[in-house]
Amino acid sequence: MKPIFTILFLTISLHALAQDADYYRKIYTRPIGEKPYNTESLLKKFGDVKVRDRWYLGVSGFVRNDKNTIDNDFDELIGTESPTVSAWGVTAGWVFREQWNVELAYDRSAIHNVLMIYGDNPLKYQMENDKNSLILRGKTRLLFGKPSVRKSAFWISAGAGLVPNSGRLKDYMEFSGYREKRRRLGVDTLFMSSDTRIAKSMTGLVEASAEYVIKVAKSIDMSLFARKQWGMGNSLTTDLVYKVNGVETEHARIEGDGSGWNFGISLRYVFHIHYDFSNLNHNSGKI
Repeated sequence: MKPIFTILFLTISLHALAQDADYYRKIYTRPIGEKPYNTESLLKKFGDVKVRDRWYLGVSGFVRNDKNTIDNDFDELIGTESPTVSAWGVTAGWVFREQWNVELAYDRSAIHNVLMIYGDNPLKYQMENDKNSLILRGKTRLLFGKPSVRKSAFWISAGAGLVPNSGRLKDYMEFSGYREKRRRLGVDTLFMSSDTRIAKSMTGLVEASAEYVIKVAKSIDMSLFARKQWGMGNSLTTDLVYKVNGVETEHARIEGDGSGWNFGISLRYVFHIHYDFSNLNHNSGKI
């Protein structure tokens, strides 16, 4: 009986191997001793391969200039200016067929008010909000070559964002001085107060931007960008009161909504790439 079982087992095994050999057909061959194909070797062998989509995380550093407005200068006693400061942010994005990009950004970037007090010894005070903003951007690539191929290129975008505000009292300052009236009439006592507050409700912003994205490596991109932002609501307000001899004579307000320019650089790590190999011909020896 034992030889019979052995013969049956060998017959079944050979039949199974024959089925496997018939089912698992070679699509391509490589010389003996060479490493098997992987994504990188395919890209080198066949050149530009289309990308279906990819995901990335990034970090950016930039300088921003935001414009303040003032409605009264107290006969040129006070004024304001647009400060230029550094800021940073983080991003996460999805790119579809190397033509469309959706990006979510968190920027640690302040909106400022600047109070300038002119005189023999000019004074400058810079106030800022809570520094937080969330921005959603939609981007499109300017096509000057093959679509769906990952390469260095220009992108343009539009976005909208929210600026959370805490409603806190930020800075309160008082200033006093003296001014000669006329000869023999004595002097006037001058007093000015500055009260800066962050808005109680959330404000917004919209933006337009242009950037040049450079493919540095398989998993690294670098972006050089310029953005123009417009504030939707005042995130920071500074109210000023001017008194002469204890009597209020004038009021002024400095407002900051975040309108201005951003210029910076971003590094992005691509943690997932989905390639599209459908254009490669299997029957002609290509993969």
